[in-house]
Amino acid sequence: MPKAGFEGDLLKAAVEILRPIIGHMISRGIVFGHLESRLRELFVRVAEESFEIPGRPQTDSRVSVLTGINRKEVRRIRRSHPHDVRPTSFERNLVADLVSRWSMGADTTDPRGRPLPIPFRSKQGPSFVRLVRETTSDLRPRAILDELVRSGMVERVDARTVRLCRDAYVPNHGESEKLAMLAQDPPELIQTMIHNIVSAGRDLWLQQKVSYDNLGESGVVRLRAELRRRSERFLRDVDRLLSRYDRDRNPKAPGGDRRYAGLGVYYFESADTRISAISKGDNDGAVQDASPHRGSADAPRRMRRGTQRHRDQ
Repeated sequence: MPKAGFEGDLLKAAVEILRPIIGHMISRGIVFGHLESRLRELFVRVAEESFEIPGRPQTDSRVSVLTGINRKEVRRIRRSHPHDVRPTSFERNLVADLVSRWSMGADTTDPRGRPLPIPFRSKQGPSFVRLVRETTSDLRPRAILDELVRSGMVERVDARTVRLCRDAYVPNHGESEKLAMLAQDPPELIQTMIHNIVSAGRDLWLQQKVSYDNLGESGVVRLRAELRRRSERFLRDVDRLLSRYDRDRNPKAPGGDRRYAGLGVYYFESADTRISAISKGDNDGAVQDASPHRGSADAPRRMRRGTQRHRDQ
């Protein structure tokens, strides 16, 4: 039976989030039953891990009550080998960290902040081996270099020197690694949106977008390229800012409990103008902002063209 109010709206949002994924699943021949079984497993895993009662073991009966899945099925799922529903992003994070250190280090960039060619190995000063050792001790520098060269991130200048070709990590392993990113990045954005919904105007996180719904196809081609250039410049600045607060990169950074945080940028485009019609009215030039000043109770709200000052925590 459909639920009304917040629960119904949350269920509707979950369905719409899945819509583009469902389309690709159908095109690849993945039938509903496969997704259904994974959703049952996910319900059980989340209930098991996130809804424990302190000091008491989590039981099949309690998980069954929380999820609405019968106890026999809960028992089967809990005793089976769990599927790894979380992405394996170690390689992606390792490469991004290494590239960030190379493109921002005082001894690996020129006066204009551009990455310098560096020796693969050196007893003194910067080197590729040193960057790898600052990032991980589990993998051999030569193996990492070979992979970065293969992916086009790095090139060999000569037998002893390497050069960074791109200062942003772009997956080059085909669909598998890109699907791992699909498993990691959208949940972060959705978590921010849910946080802003349930926080009742307190400690809201940055959540903004701007869109127009009458763009010509020819102009959009140029627009994509310009937005990419501007976003890459912006993200380089954000990278520098975040690195100052990361205790691995800056031992003098403020302390406290460990946190994972960042800022993402994404581009969207569709020939289906019905998507923009979900928010009624003229959206042209509107910055949709779900992170107003502290104490304001009107989130999310829209700021019109000419008043696009970003308001956030």
